Amino acid sequence: MHSAKKSREIESLSPGAQVHIRLAYSCVCAIILVPELNQTRHSIERMNQTSSIQNVITSEASLFKRAAQIFAIWFLVSASLTFIRGAHPAFGIQGDLPLHYHITRSFERSFSEGDPAPRWAGLLDGGRGDALFTFYPPLSYLLSATIMKLAGVDALTSLKIVSLFILILAQMSAYIFARQFFNRRQSLIASLTWVLLPAYPLVALHRAFCANALALSFVPLALAGAHLLLVGERRARGLAVFAISFSAIVLTHAITTYLCAIAIGLMALIYLPRFGWRAIARLAGAGAVTLALTAFFLWPQRVEMSWVQIGLQTVQQDYRNYFLFAKSPDASRYRQAWADVNHVTSLITLTQTLIALLLGLMCWKILSSRKAPNRLTAIARFGLALAAFGLIISLPISEMLWRYLPGLKFIQFPWRFQPFVALGCGLLAATVCEMWPSLNPKSRMRVAAFLTWVVIANLIFTIMLAHLSEPGITRAQVADFLSSPNAEPVTIEEGRRLQNEDDLKYIPYAANQIYFRPPGSDFNLYPPAEQPGGISIIAGRGRVISQKLNLASREFVIENEEPAQARIETYHYPHWVARLDDREININVEKGSGLMLLDLPAGTHRLRLDFEIREPSERAARLISAIAWLAFCGWIVFKTAKRFLRNRNF
Repeated sequence: MHSAKKSREIESLSPGAQVHIRLAYSCVCAIILVPELNQTRHSIERMNQTSSIQNVITSEASLFKRAAQIFAIWFLVSASLTFIRGAHPAFGIQGDLPLHYHITRSFERSFSEGDPAPRWAGLLDGGRGDALFTFYPPLSYLLSATIMKLAGVDALTSLKIVSLFILILAQMSAYIFARQFFNRRQSLIASLTWVLLPAYPLVALHRAFCANALALSFVPLALAGAHLLLVGERRARGLAVFAISFSAIVLTHAITTYLCAIAIGLMALIYLPRFGWRAIARLAGAGAVTLALTAFFLWPQRVEMSWVQIGLQTVQQDYRNYFLFAKSPDASRYRQAWADVNHVTSLITLTQTLIALLLGLMCWKILSSRKAPNRLTAIARFGLALAAFGLIISLPISEMLWRYLPGLKFIQFPWRFQPFVALGCGLLAATVCEMWPSLNPKSRMRVAAFLTWVVIANLIFTIMLAHLSEPGITRAQVADFLSSPNAEPVTIEEGRRLQNEDDLKYIPYAANQIYFRPPGSDFNLYPPAEQPGGISIIAGRGRVISQKLNLASREFVIENEEPAQARIETYHYPHWVARLDDREININVEKGSGLMLLDLPAGTHRLRLDFEIREPSERAARLISAIAWLAFCGWIVFKTAKRFLRNRNF
């Protein structure tokens, strides 16, 4: 009533007065209501902020829970595969484990002496040493040596831990790669498929190619980086991931580096029609960055290739002997044993290829589509390309490819590419999982039924490869085989005879790498050594008063009654420098053995030998890598800080 009366009074006024009264009324309302509205708005904002914080906390807890579940699955799978062998008393004598055991011992010794990147493997070849660490990448052995130091375990135990770590890392990197295309569940399927198919256990466990297996675990990360660079998305991240992961491969295993480059080349060919040559240019630029980061390791190999006898590796294992179901070249027990291994790897090659083919048939809908290719089409084609290449190089018809493709014959075994095929199968399996609802039910059931039996066959192979069949061997016997305190040097012919009689008889001579001895060295095989080669007076009268033996340096105090000739029980290599009383002297080479000879005058003298890198180009390569790493790490820090500040301001 009161408001109606006031309204009639206002209406009775002139129009101009009505406007002024209504304007004043609006201002009063605004003065009264705005603080209340502001208070309400702030309350709503505080509620939203509280809700956002709670959502973030809940989301982070959920992500952590999912990550923990996924990691638990990876750990259980890896532990199940490695425990079968690692817990066996005979662990350490199968495959290449004896060799890696002795290489690890030598690396750890250099590591303890303050050299984390040695170039001379001083405990191999009976203490005579060789240039293995110049040509065999160090990352795998650095990992083992670090575990030995941090955990206080021996070399054999560190290799068990490394085997477990490799399988976990492999699944993790495959998951990260798959996440570029699939959801979490499908990516988990891809990661599990990779290590549960028999190819990876063949390399990592049965043959115990430790460095090869570790390098393979970085491959999916390199492929993920290559993918980001090719599609042009998140280029900075793609460059960082590619350069770091591919550098890790280069510094872990040379053959895997070569095979990974082939896989990246196949990916580039598949992506080329859609993304063009600019994508290839981006990838090539990332490759140049990787070369700069690893120049300190790659360039010395090129310089010193003629200083060793690395070509003997292709004589030891001819790729022709490892085509599908190839027969043994002779009737020796050694070759027959490798023919048996090749028979198993041939079956693995065929079954994995068959899995890829069946999965490819289930992906036919997207593979045959005439529409513009999408992410699933590209990754399915890539998986099939890996399987096709793995099959082709396993067939005798690929002889020309092996003969004329540079470097291919050095991979020795065609089945080394099968882990890449297993990764391709994992990607195809994830693709099928995403396409599953859209597949024809009848065709889906028929293919899936056949695929199930093929998968079962592969899992049987995996279990067989993980199992260690050495009944009656005890841990004490393994320790005795690896240390071989009573073994005597033998000729290489005698070593081959021992191999043909029984592999266990040859284990005492696993710590020999003839390929990396200098030309002119002997071809004898020596038992393991605990110390690097010392000194012997072979002419004249003299005696050694004291000596200090490190792998990359030796120091002696010698007293001669007359001019004498001394022999250093280490193979001569151009990087060795001898100093007598701090003056550099010439080093001669003993014919027939390749050991170092020194002419010493009468009197008491201090003799020192050091493994020094004096080659100017090798020093330049080190400088290039140092600058490249500083610039690369600085660029990563700058990009990360810039992104952090942008997100914070947002």
